[in-house]
Amino acid sequence: MSHSANPVNTPEVKRVVIVGGGTSGWMCAAAIARIAPPDTRITLVESEDIGVIGVGEATIPTLMEFNDFLGIKEHDLLR
Repeated sequence: MSHSANPVNTPEVKRVVIVGGGTSGWMCAAAIARIAPPDTRITLVESEDIGVIGVGEATIPTLMEFNDFLGIKEHDLLR
C-alpha cells in the first residue's frame, strides 16, 4: 500500500470523520492514522444501536498485509 504526497494546490486535510465502526471502520481509521500527518484529527462515529453484523471476517485473507502496512508484527498481535 502506498500513498502520494499532497499536491501543491490542495489544502492539507486536518480533520477526518469516519461514519461506521466495526472492522472496516476501525481498519480505515488505523490506515488513515498511519499515513496522515501527526496533527490530523480522526473521529470515528459508530452506532450503539447496531449490534455485531459480522462482515469483517472477509478481511482475513489480506489482514497480514494490512497489519504489516500498519507496522504491527504478528508476534505482537498474538501476545
